[in-house]
Amino acid sequence: MELHLKINDVVGMDDQKRHIIRVDDESLRDALFAHPGWITQCVVKDFLLKHNTRLLNEILDDPTLRNNIYMDEKAKREQKAERRERHRQDEIAKQRRRDQFIASKNYRQSVDYIHNVLGWNNDEHI
Repeated sequence: MELHLKINDVVGMDDQKRHIIRVDDESLRDALFAHPGWITQCVVKDFLLKHNTRLLNEILDDPTLRNNIYMDEKAKREQKAERRERHRQDEIAKQRRRDQFIASKNYRQSVDYIHNVLGWNNDEHI
């Protein structure tokens, strides 16, 4: 992302070797509102304003930005619900396979019991 800002003054560097600059307020606001997706992804979510709706409404008066945040959160909730449902369906399928395996195993054991212990053979009784 590119921000085109009018830099009034470079004050110096902080302890993490980042430049401290003074920026024209109007230029900064125009640049930030030109990229609403960047604001919602980096600024708003990093500062966790999405959980404090009163503070969010005070800071962001633009309804399109609030709508972007809401739609992002809604998409995340829907994806989480889909993953949860898919996981539940996978667990049900695994349990069905286990049940079928146990039923098959029990059937084979009963047939083996009939053959070995009782001495019955299907060919003799046909």
